[in-house]
Amino acid sequence: MVSALKKQGYVEPSPVQTAVIPKALRGVSLLAQSETGSGKTHAYLIPIIEKTDTELNRPQSLIIAPTRELARQIFDFARAFVPFYPHLKIRLYSSESNVSQNEEGSVEPPQIIIGTPGRMKDILIDKAKFGLQNVKRVVLDEADMLLDLGYFEDIESIFAVLKDPQTMVFSATLKQNLKDELRKFVRSDFEFESDKVQTSSKVSHHLVNIKHVGMGNALVQFLNWRKPYLCLVFATKKETVGELHKYLQDNNISALYFSGDLDDRSRKKAIRDIKANRYQIIVCSDLLSRGIDIADVSDVVSVDLPSDSDFYFHRAGRTGRFGKSGDSWVFYNSDTEERPEQLMAEGAKFDFFNLKNGALEPDPVGLEKKSKLTKKKELPEEERKEILIAKAQSRRPHVEPMYKKKRQFAIDKVKRKYRRKAIQKSIRKELDKEWKAKNKKQNDE
Repeated sequence: MVSALKKQGYVEPSPVQTAVIPKALRGVSLLAQSETGSGKTHAYLIPIIEKTDTELNRPQSLIIAPTRELARQIFDFARAFVPFYPHLKIRLYSSESNVSQNEEGSVEPPQIIIGTPGRMKDILIDKAKFGLQNVKRVVLDEADMLLDLGYFEDIESIFAVLKDPQTMVFSATLKQNLKDELRKFVRSDFEFESDKVQTSSKVSHHLVNIKHVGMGNALVQFLNWRKPYLCLVFATKKETVGELHKYLQDNNISALYFSGDLDDRSRKKAIRDIKANRYQIIVCSDLLSRGIDIADVSDVVSVDLPSDSDFYFHRAGRTGRFGKSGDSWVFYNSDTEERPEQLMAEGAKFDFFNLKNGALEPDPVGLEKKSKLTKKKELPEEERKEILIAKAQSRRPHVEPMYKKKRQFAIDKVKRKYRRKAIQKSIRKELDKEWKAKNKKQNDE
């Protein structure tokens, strides 16, 4: 195991791995919450592979993931151990292929099965492809997403045929409603929660006021200014994702489109292109914000904000992974200030920029109302009274042409009078100062 990890570049365990692996090796069922990019996948893969009896050709561990992309990623991580464990057999059952393709090559039972809930239920429960009496360990990865997508009914069907397995639940968030739902059929002897950091401390969060520049235009200006190494651009609606992708193409910016409406073949190709670093810009929906490991993302841009704050932190968590630094940029304007304000109320710390002339300029004001920052100058009582008199004298019983200008002229006349007085007073003060200094010099002589 140590040799396999060293070959893959893993030398020191992360905090979640340090906390979870010893418990998992002892067969403890657990819930683990940790921010994205903290090493959750290997926190369960390492003990599962260590505890697998490679002489027993029966399913021994099930790893359930909410999306085909995440299932495929876990499968790829697990396959990296096979050269060091020649008799280790791992299978992927996911909705990226049809059922018959999933069953191909399944004559010899695998010891570890990784897949999506619906497809695993089809093959393992409905078709009873293999006996599950030897399954000792079950992992639910990105459990909150499994709940949100309505997969718990399929998961309950799988658990119904198992004999009290060790269950390890992993998620970037563990809200109380998820814990309550899990307790219906999953025991938990140990809970691990990282420090209350929604994303890695290596991620810097920025709010960018794009004024009333169009979203596509603002994105083009930002990308030309920032020149990111690898940038994920998130939009809440898939229609917006498509529009932004087309806008970038029309402005000669090469970008990859990724959304849930892609067919299976296109999604596979997109994931391959992402893994091969063929694009610097990826325009995507929140489907890409969960679980998928994309190496070396330098910048994340949210052109809008989702209604659920957790989804923002999942987006931001695509960068700043594995100790590297990253930046998360959020576009807003005066019409969309409410969501950033909510994020800040929940503890998110932002700095502020204005998009101006194709560049970002620091904004010292941010979301503070300008009226709060400018203190009105108090006028002397005598001047204030004269201004009120000027306003009253310029008022007419009926609206007349140019009445506003006439009123302002009367007010300005009073102000000019007091400005002259202030200048004269200042001049007299300076002359008095010079006269006193001159007299003092003569007396000293």
